[in-house]
Amino acid sequence: MEEQKKKCSNEEHKDMDAISYCQDCKIFICNKCLSLHQGLFKNHQVNNLDSNNEIFIDKCKEINHINKLEFYCKNHNQLCCSSCITKIKTKGYGQHKDCEICIIEDIKEEKKNKLKDNIKYLEDLSNNLKNSIKELKELFDKIDERKEELKSKIQNIFTKIRTALNKREDELLLEVENIYKDLFVNESIIKESEKLPNKIKLSLEKGKLMDNEWNDNTKLCSIINNCINIEYNIKNINIINDNIKKCKINNNINIEFNLETDNLTKSIKSLGNFFDLSNLDSMILKNKEDIDKFINLLSNKIKIYNMKLLFRASRDRLELNILKEKINNKSNLLFLFLTGNTRIFGTFIKSNIEIKIKNDTYIKDEDAFVFSLNNNKIYRILIPEYAIRFHKDYPILIGNNAAGNGFWIASGKFICLNLLQTPKVYDFQKNNELTEGLNNFMELEIFEMNFN
Repeated sequence: MEEQKKKCSNEEHKDMDAISYCQDCKIFICNKCLSLHQGLFKNHQVNNLDSNNEIFIDKCKEINHINKLEFYCKNHNQLCCSSCITKIKTKGYGQHKDCEICIIEDIKEEKKNKLKDNIKYLEDLSNNLKNSIKELKELFDKIDERKEELKSKIQNIFTKIRTALNKREDELLLEVENIYKDLFVNESIIKESEKLPNKIKLSLEKGKLMDNEWNDNTKLCSIINNCINIEYNIKNINIINDNIKKCKINNNINIEFNLETDNLTKSIKSLGNFFDLSNLDSMILKNKEDIDKFINLLSNKIKIYNMKLLFRASRDRLELNILKEKINNKSNLLFLFLTGNTRIFGTFIKSNIEIKIKNDTYIKDEDAFVFSLNNNKIYRILIPEYAIRFHKDYPILIGNNAAGNGFWIASGKFICLNLLQTPKVYDFQKNNELTEGLNNFMELEIFEMNFN
């Protein structure tokens, strides 16, 4: 709501809008009174109400409070009057009755010292802010270039299949804008930061001017009020600076767009995914080639945004009680295996995991599957009731049923059962490429998948 305009304090001009305020006389002045007042009182401090100068009136601003501001509330860092601290809390009185209160003279030294600190802080900030804004603009340009490259990549793909994919393209472009809006520098932060130098300059100039007036007790109330305003300004400045720092930190996030074009029309409704794998913590997926294979292969089955490492065998020890601690009550888990001959394969389990230490635990999962990065293939688990099994002696068994079939780890080696008369992870009789030539077990990592 717009603040109501002040009227002239002269009774003859009480209906006229005030254009100035005299700090010494404590009156509002209209344009008819201004020249006369300035002629009579040349040394009075008169402030223009339309300027950037903050007008301080040492009367309480609370409704129906007619007293001068004589007290300071330590709880709220605020000047107040005797009505504010009355023990009777009614009709706007007693807002600060339970607060720690002192007279303004008692807070003088504390605010004086605080002002010195704030002047030093503002001086340092003013010196460093110019470079910070320049770096922020350069950062914005780089991030904006990345964003445009990502959008261009999406547009080039959709151009080939424009008729079928117009709707999905718009959704992805909007998603790019939303991701960059939330994570990276945007123009609003630039605009906010550009206002800081002038704001700091005004506070700094005012602070230095006030620092020379502490011995003038007639202006003490005004000085204390200005000290409080400077403190509030610094809080706002720090909020903007924190946003700038956050933007710089988020610059390390690397978002990529990958798309598998084979059989595109069959998966058009779920086409395209964003992946933030810049912070992927994996000893198995270490190079870009393997990561690209992984993304392209699994994007046909699941939509990955990022992956959170829950368990690593070389770090946490492959024991059932540790697995229970790390992955119990988790779902959408990816088990990634590495062998001594650098074969990478794994399993995806969508169902919630509930490991029981005393008994074997079988997890049923209609959506589970096995995949091989080396073969660039996904294999179906034929018996969903035995998608994964947890056992005290063979901690993790993939695609294993009571008769025995699938693969697990024991004594540092992969063991693969090939009993043709029983259900299998996939058809070993026709295809043993997943397990052919398996060497010593090297590593197992379990990730929680975020599909965003």
